[in-house]
Amino acid sequence: MSDGKALRAFCPSCGEEVEVYVTLSSGDEQSHCSLCGLILDKFAEPPRAKSLDAVFIAEDSDLLRKILHDMLVKTRMAKRVFPCRDGKEFITSISEELREGYPVSLAILDVNMPGVNGINAARILRALEGRLQRAKKVPILFFTVVKCDEKFRKILEFCKPSAYLNKGSRSTPEQLTQRVCEVIDRLLA
Repeated sequence: MSDGKALRAFCPSCGEEVEVYVTLSSGDEQSHCSLCGLILDKFAEPPRAKSLDAVFIAEDSDLLRKILHDMLVKTRMAKRVFPCRDGKEFITSISEELREGYPVSLAILDVNMPGVNGINAARILRALEGRLQRAKKVPILFFTVVKCDEKFRKILEFCKPSAYLNKGSRSTPEQLTQRVCEVIDRLLA
């Protein structure tokens, strides 16, 4: 930018205004969040994801687990939702679905949970997918209050396809629902 000012935009993943960097993709410029890397182009609205077969949620907060569950059901974003209280319950539940050959469309993992946290649950999921020789990996949405930094970007890279969403201390349930829907659409696009 010629005036020396950094570009800034709202990132639905981070839940705040962030600095933006621009890349060229097939001759088109794309704006990205400098923290999490999400594409932020205002005019590149992703298509609304079709109704997902099964979504697994691992969240230790009863309230947030209910908000996510209700959002997925009310928006008809998911046909089946499996709410899990922690990473251990998540691994047990999703293992059963994958072993039976049922389609799993998305995993939403809280990063900070007691016992098996979201990062370890994601690693176990990727190992399970490898053992079951699944050609298509389950997309993972990491749901956390942790800021996206270089270490977390490496986790996102390892767990591809994956995305990050900061729960945001200033988000109302309605704002959080809107951000979750937008990030899920982008992840699945």
